[in-house]
Amino acid sequence: MKKKVFSYLFILILLLGLAVRLFRLDLRPMHHDEANQAYKFGLLLEKGEYRYDPSDHHGPTLYYFSLPFAWLSGQKTYADLAENTLRGVAAFFGIFTILLLLATGKYLTVAEKSWAAVFLAIAAPVIYFNRFYIQETMFVAFGLAFVFCLWRFIQKPDFREAVWLGLTAGLLYATKETSLIVFGSAALALVLIWFWSRLKNRKRRGERTRTLRQADLKAMIKAFWPVLTAVLVFLAVSFIFYSSFLRYPQGLMESYRSLAGYTHKALEAGWHQHGFWYYFSLLFFHKEGPNSPVFSEIPFLALALYGLVLSLAGFSRKAAENFRPYLALFALVTALVYSAIPYKTPWNLLIFYAIFLVLAGVGFARLLALIKIRQARIILAGALLLWTGWQSYLVNIYFHSFPANPYVYAQTLPDFMRLVSRVEELASVSKDGREMLMKVIAPPEETWPLPWYLRRFTQVGYWTASEQVEALEPAEIVIMSAGEAGKRAGTELDSYYTQYFSLRPDVLLTLCVREDLWENYRLRKSASPPVR
Repeated sequence: MKKKVFSYLFILILLLGLAVRLFRLDLRPMHHDEANQAYKFGLLLEKGEYRYDPSDHHGPTLYYFSLPFAWLSGQKTYADLAENTLRGVAAFFGIFTILLLLATGKYLTVAEKSWAAVFLAIAAPVIYFNRFYIQETMFVAFGLAFVFCLWRFIQKPDFREAVWLGLTAGLLYATKETSLIVFGSAALALVLIWFWSRLKNRKRRGERTRTLRQADLKAMIKAFWPVLTAVLVFLAVSFIFYSSFLRYPQGLMESYRSLAGYTHKALEAGWHQHGFWYYFSLLFFHKEGPNSPVFSEIPFLALALYGLVLSLAGFSRKAAENFRPYLALFALVTALVYSAIPYKTPWNLLIFYAIFLVLAGVGFARLLALIKIRQARIILAGALLLWTGWQSYLVNIYFHSFPANPYVYAQTLPDFMRLVSRVEELASVSKDGREMLMKVIAPPEETWPLPWYLRRFTQVGYWTASEQVEALEPAEIVIMSAGEAGKRAGTELDSYYTQYFSLRPDVLLTLCVREDLWENYRLRKSASPPVR
């Protein structure tokens, strides 16, 4: 394929990936994790305040990289923010991940890069989490950038590659402290490549072996200053972000201390604990019931396995030709580590699945080269694209928030949006409008994402338990978890009209509307002309 043709093709793939990520970004209700991150970013946007929290939220890059998106959208306060703006950050870094394939240079063929780009652009789970305002998409983007830059540095350990390596490592660590898994997996993959290379050359004995080792020693000495440069850049980038751009210097040290807490969380997973095969069970085959469609990434997994076998089987004595085995080993090690950790959430699979898709591109390019009949190649490629297109539609559009979708995890249900709409309608008939007094009484896990959807209301109070609130009056609206509503005296609730809405499966919220406000709303609604 000519360079110019490849350039046009790659641009088309990027545009396709961008289109499927931006299409109806606000379709799915905000997940409670997204809403929590949005609130954290809102403080930075409004007040310029950010302080690293070692117990939660992960690193700061998500918030700082969100700033230009908010500024370009003309959104200057938390209340101004929109789902499209926030999720647009994740969508952008999803496209950036595809663009990173160009950094592989000569280590992947044009066909391999092209198919890897297509798969990253349209794979259903990748799109799904590229539309999520959490750190994971940025983590994958910086993770792949680090993996590619590490290989490039090993092949050419000069100061230019050292800066890129340190920059990507710093951004990766500033995104999630758990990036140590990626660092360790990449290092182990390189060690395995080195050890394997030694075995391949075991027949070389005597002086030739000693000369080779002396050459390696000289190369290591020569690389000392570039390695030191990479480490310094890594520390500088990490420090800048964790210190809130030098306002909070102890932030970087706190990120190191947080590792003990995250290790404990990983081992004592609570309700996030899942078995070893959890991630692959989501990808391989999922069918919720007799009326549910099949969700499966089997075609990509099969191609990834084929590409992995080809990569390992094609191991060369020449170090520069072992990029594919390096990716294969990194993907295997990372997948095994994440699968072995008891704490699991679906989006954590993204870091190793992205590499699997690159390997799938390697496998598919090789498979098409073996097929001599042009029409057969077209049919095979068309069938694969149709299948993944159908899967992407099911995952991201039709079942965007429903438990039948394997990637839905503690997701806010669409029924919750009825509660939000009802509150807005009630505000329109209240004399105080969005300044009416509201009380929210629910534990934190049953409160979010309410603070996001009530961000434009100025008189909202939040309590975690009913015992903390002496009386519901004079609040016009009270929103309570079902458990906290059960604690209130019946006579007190008699002055409120009550409705129930689903927040998540098996989690109900109680909307209590003061009788005078409800009567105004009912009269206004009955006076409205019927919709034709």
